[in-house]
Amino acid sequence: MKLMKLSLVLLFAVFTVVAATPRLQDEQEFSGLMKSIQATVGSIRKNLEAKSAEGVASDAAKLEDAFKKSEEVWTKRKTEDAIKWSQQSQAAAKEVGAAAKGGDFEKAQASMRGVMGGCAGCHGAHREKLPEGGYKIK
Repeated sequence: MKLMKLSLVLLFAVFTVVAATPRLQDEQEFSGLMKSIQATVGSIRKNLEAKSAEGVASDAAKLEDAFKKSEEVWTKRKTEDAIKWSQQSQAAAKEVGAAAKGGDFEKAQASMRGVMGGCAGCHGAHREKLPEGGYKIK
């Protein structure tokens, strides 16, 4: 009887670890994606200040791709508001790139506010600060 209980406990423990692993990997990948977005936003700001149309357009394309990946993550989780913010940020990033290619840096800057608005909305709703530092997805 003890052996059967021990076997059940071990089986449950293994199942729990296996079931949690894909989610942990997804969260680690998503965290990396968010860090890449943060770095790209910093680069885009510098390129906007320098009025580097090529740099802004390149960074905007990276953002557009990153927000597409974000949309895919939130679609898997069936989180409608985050899907919408990801889509809005994709569209705003596309506008940034188009404006930069056209030499309209004011419009590119205004479109960046759209990107950042999507970030702020999603972070407010789906990001939780951890007591030990860092964040986790709610």
